[in-house]
Amino acid sequence: MDTREKQGKKDHILKYFASHGIQFERIKLNVGDYAVKGNDSVVVDLKRNILELAGNFFCDKVRFEKECIRAKNNGITLIFLIEEKCDKEKLLKWHAPADVNDKRFLNVHGWQIYNEMKRYAKLFDCKFRFCHKNGTGRQIIELLLKELKGKV
Repeated sequence: MDTREKQGKKDHILKYFASHGIQFERIKLNVGDYAVKGNDSVVVDLKRNILELAGNFFCDKVRFEKECIRAKNNGITLIFLIEEKCDKEKLLKWHAPADVNDKRFLNVHGWQIYNEMKRYAKLFDCKFRFCHKNGTGRQIIELLLKELKGKV
């Protein structure tokens, strides 16, 4: 787990790890939030919801792209795991709220996010997955192990 992951916000993941005997260590990762110790060729970067992903694509694009470039240049498979149960149909119909924390937010539609996901996947070889918050811990482990197995 990356040291920059906010403590207290990921208790549901840590509880899953503890209940399944999964040991973890907080270390600084070059990219992403979660990796298998000793093998950071696959990392999972956690997003709270679609809104955070929209912010990355349309408000914080430079930092977000730098992370994707860093992953690609280092041969790292970067998987973005969005903690919101969503399928393509729901995503395409999604629309950002008018304001977030009493601040005007971008007028972003789900189809724009979907197009950015496809573009980033093609440009940077990254992947996007959605999950319900209750299954995040399990999904992190499954994604890391599945991708690592495919690289062996």
